Amino acid sequence: MRRNRSTGNLIDPLVEPERYTRARLFIRKLKKAMAEDRNQRPLKEFAQPSNEEPSSSIVNPTLTTKNFELKPALLQLVQQNQFAGLATENPNQHLKVFIQLADTLKANAATSKAIRLRLFPFSLRGKARDWLDSLTTNSITA
Repeated sequence: MRRNRSTGNLIDPLVEPERYTRARLFIRKLKKAMAEDRNQRPLKEFAQPSNEEPSSSIVNPTLTTKNFELKPALLQLVQQNQFAGLATENPNQHLKVFIQLADTLKANAATSKAIRLRLFPFSLRGKARDWLDSLTTNSITA
């Protein structure tokens, strides 16, 4: 016989099998949650700076000019047409619109590939952005 934690009553597994099963399942879930909590870092550790260098999966080509910048208006246009990776979204349509927007910017020292690589992360959000961040460092090149 087992004792119910909330009421303190004894539970006979043969008389009340559903109640006994629910109690056992609750205890297993509780133990699992407690084990997972031990694996998590305390909040204090999140406030401390990381020694890891931020990395990107995209290798941006070097530019010969020092005054190249992405215009805020272009960034806004790209961010208004972000791709989230949802089943209802068409990735090919997103890329078509993205390339059209990226090709509106022309700079003497920057190729269209360099501009597209710099703009592409701004065109993603949600699962699509998580996918980009999950790629290995420097895996996308011009």
